[in-house]
Amino acid sequence: MMKTLFLQPPSFDGFDGGAGSRYQAKREIKSFWFPTWLAQPAALVPGSKLIDAPPARIGLDAVTRQIRDYELCVMHTSTPSFASDVKVAEALKAVNPSLILAWSAPRWRCSRRRVWRRAA
Repeated sequence: MMKTLFLQPPSFDGFDGGAGSRYQAKREIKSFWFPTWLAQPAALVPGSKLIDAPPARIGLDAVTRQIRDYELCVMHTSTPSFASDVKVAEALKAVNPSLILAWSAPRWRCSRRRVWRRAA
């Protein structure tokens, strides 16, 4: 079994968890949902680890220090955070070039091509 990291990646500055992303105003409260979509499979993979970076205020440096120990990273993304998440993925691959990245995102089921073009 591959050594696996399940990652809710560090978010970009000012990201409030997504609930306020539909509005132009900045919210005073951050609202991060627990990543059950990552926690449930992580519980089934022996020896895996789950990092829920945004609410724990875990930055990219802390994640990249740990990524050398893993063969597979399952990373969640969303429409408002996608461009930032791509940068996280690039940083992880720079530190561990043999790392296999898998993405978890409801948006991808709808329009993968549009999402990839948007990130470019």
